Amino acid sequence: MTEESFSVRLKLELSKIRAKTVNARQAVIAGMFAGSAERDADGPALSIKVIPEIKSGICELLRLEGIDYCTDGLRIEVAGDMQCVFAELFGQCFTESGLKLLPGDEAFAAGFLRGAFLATGYCSDPAKNYRIEFHISNDRITELVCLMLQNWKIDPVVKNRSDFSAVYFKAGDMVSDFLGHTGAAHSMLEFEDIRARKTVNGDVCRAVNCDEGNSKRQAEAGVRRNELIKKLMMSSFAGKLTPELTEAAKAHLANPGASIAELGAMMNPPIGKSGMNHRLKKLLELAESHD
Repeated sequence: MTEESFSVRLKLELSKIRAKTVNARQAVIAGMFAGSAERDADGPALSIKVIPEIKSGICELLRLEGIDYCTDGLRIEVAGDMQCVFAELFGQCFTESGLKLLPGDEAFAAGFLRGAFLATGYCSDPAKNYRIEFHISNDRITELVCLMLQNWKIDPVVKNRSDFSAVYFKAGDMVSDFLGHTGAAHSMLEFEDIRARKTVNGDVCRAVNCDEGNSKRQAEAGVRRNELIKKLMMSSFAGKLTPELTEAAKAHLANPGASIAELGAMMNPPIGKSGMNHRLKKLLELAESHD
């Protein structure tokens, strides 16, 4: 048995939320059926197609609202004798007044976007990337969804396809806010847990890469320093070095992997990192000037 995707788990959680008021219940139904409307329609679709995991929850919601329906596989259709009432009830979503008033009704917007996501939405696996997306054919409903999201400080992108508009947003904070506003508390916590782990893993990787980069640079600098000092000691100028510089050069050549602090401890008497660094810097200057 394959594990349910994050998007399926999210839809399952949203489908189980039981709105406490008629307005809230009707908002969810409006989101599902208006969100599924054809491009040129001026009223809601009369049938929707849902994923199998949420079919029973959607049917229960329609029963609670007293809407007669029939099913055909994963398609749920409003019964013939209810279609006129249904179209009249949710037709406001397609009017100019609806576009002005409905986005400002917070309870309605939360239910509407929950329903629209159940029927037309998708959420990517947050372990890979962050993305909430709706596929909406009707331009009025596309505009309504965008206005509702913008009231939540979510700024969606709209890409027009041949037979629908893709309305989506990818910022992690926006995805988290959407989950919270639509009532998906469990999914929001799961999302934030995944996001936190990704942040920690990213910080660790950056730190490791930084350490590896520093180590590589230090190793390369050590090799270059060793080559220059070796050439200096093989030149005629080696006999003109002070005893301190000669001691430092020999110690470096004999211990190419040692740190500057470790080389300083090998001097007689031992010197600190700053003092040893000064000697090596002087050796390099002499080596480069006689290269």
